[in-house]
Amino acid sequence: MTGFTSGQFYGARAFERTLDAVTLAHFAGTTPEHEVEEHSHDTAHLVLATRGRYITTARGEAGDGPVLVYNPSGVVHRDRFAGNGGWFFAVSLKIRQDDLPPDALRLSAPGAVRAAVRLLNAASDGDTPALELEALTHELTGEVQPLSVPSHCPTWLATARSYIADMARHEIGIADVAAAAGVHPVYLARQYRRWVGCSPGHDLRRRRVELAASLIAAETEALSDIALQAGFCDQSHLNRVFRAQWGLTPAEFSRLIGCKRPRHQETPQAIRR
Repeated sequence: MTGFTSGQFYGARAFERTLDAVTLAHFAGTTPEHEVEEHSHDTAHLVLATRGRYITTARGEAGDGPVLVYNPSGVVHRDRFAGNGGWFFAVSLKIRQDDLPPDALRLSAPGAVRAAVRLLNAASDGDTPALELEALTHELTGEVQPLSVPSHCPTWLATARSYIADMARHEIGIADVAAAAGVHPVYLARQYRRWVGCSPGHDLRRRRVELAASLIAAETEALSDIALQAGFCDQSHLNRVFRAQWGLTPAEFSRLIGCKRPRHQETPQAIRR
């Protein structure tokens, strides 16, 4: 098994910002899948996989869009990119984090993904002051919470959420979701917010933004076509919802996760551990 020190990962580093409490780095996943061994890190870290198909055993809900994973220090895993690799943003926490969970988690809450994207965007600009980067890092770690299912969570909720995820490309109403779950629309609306923390409509918009992000990362369609495929009325609608959820436009997101190295950094250096 391979052991990594803080800031070390499989891949080629495109840029790095090193602060007292955290190291922020953007990597190209250049190591072939079959060469990635089981490994651990001596500090807790988060990985935001922005391009490529990222394989993780971390516990949590899978979905479209960037994959965000939290790994505590010492946990053994073999998270990796399948096929042709990808790109990922690594947040290595260099100080003890007693308030963070002891298990590897896949984070899918809109606030967590938004905080990670904002931190990547800020870190890619060499002029961003350390104070802002540290504040954004704290916002991100504040989103890392143990995943738990309340003991009395209604059994129909998983069906309702799966229906919303499957139908994100289409125009659906509360009655459609309620019919799929087998409950009354009013009851569904009230209980959904109680257990999920948002309305069914907000969850639908989140799914659509994630779907749009995955299509943007694939680089096979124009943004106008992606908007329609992801269930938005047009590109302007996509722009508004995308910015509201993640704090930047689809075009800015596309540039952020592109293969071009950040404007202030050196040529990527291959790292093989």
